[in-house]
Amino acid sequence: MTLIFGLDSGGSKTIAAVATADGAVIDVWRGPGLDPMAGEGWTAVLATAVDALCGNRSFASSVLGLSCHGEIDAVSAHQRAVVAAHFPGPHLVLNDVEVACDAAFAGRDGVLLLAGTGSMAWAKVAGRSVRFGGWGEAFGDEGSAFWIGREALSLASRVLDGRLDDPSGEGRRFADGVLAACGVSADDLIEWAFNRGNRRADYAALAQTVSAMGEQGNDVAAALLDASADRLAEHVFAARRALGAPDLDWSYAGGVFRSAGLLAATANRAGEPVRPRLPPIGGALWRAAEHAGLPITNSFLETLAASLEDH
Repeated sequence: MTLIFGLDSGGSKTIAAVATADGAVIDVWRGPGLDPMAGEGWTAVLATAVDALCGNRSFASSVLGLSCHGEIDAVSAHQRAVVAAHFPGPHLVLNDVEVACDAAFAGRDGVLLLAGTGSMAWAKVAGRSVRFGGWGEAFGDEGSAFWIGREALSLASRVLDGRLDDPSGEGRRFADGVLAACGVSADDLIEWAFNRGNRRADYAALAQTVSAMGEQGNDVAAALLDASADRLAEHVFAARRALGAPDLDWSYAGGVFRSAGLLAATANRAGEPVRPRLPPIGGALWRAAEHAGLPITNSFLETLAASLEDH
């Protein structure tokens, strides 16, 4: 039986899957993210996924979408070396956002806007592939869950100090929500912020609290989500300008867009998005099938999409 392997990993979680040549998924593994910027622990997590799924199986092709790949030469080289040790057969290591773009459009032109722990866009037009954003949390990743979490901590600190004018009391309610999510008092917030084992993931988790408060009508949270939508839409605008395609379709991936309000706010700026054809892990499997020279038909895509939903 011809098998293909796909893996999609961002800053917070990983999903890997094995599928047949007709797109039927037969095995799935889920685990924590393979973020190389969070330390060497990602190599052990990858080994666990390989042990769970691969065994004595051989694959016509394996495609792994990894966060940070293609961004820092030394990190990318290390990622490729680790993957090659596990996958001696045909394989590709790609950026996870490119994999998500393949999933969303399955070969058609478009720009994929990913907003998860970090943020980035990947556009493909007439065989040309260009990325936008993804500069990292130090001075980029605008609109991402990490960015929302970091901005939430900053806003909360301003409220707690009295530096942010708060006549309505919405700021104090926002700050209290952030403190509750962190499980600390105001006096312990600095210690919480600087003693995180995985700061990217823990800050990013605060985006869920901000989204919930925004949906409950908190003005400070709603304004922060609007600012996130502004920053995210900039990626789409940049892609359209760079590629000379003002009507280029856009689609989306990543946990930030589980917020219906933020997705709607981004759509208000960039236009209605195209619903992704496949989830990101489907992009890795689609690319593996293409890399292996397997026929990619509508039946393959429909089987793959339905099979992933079942898993």
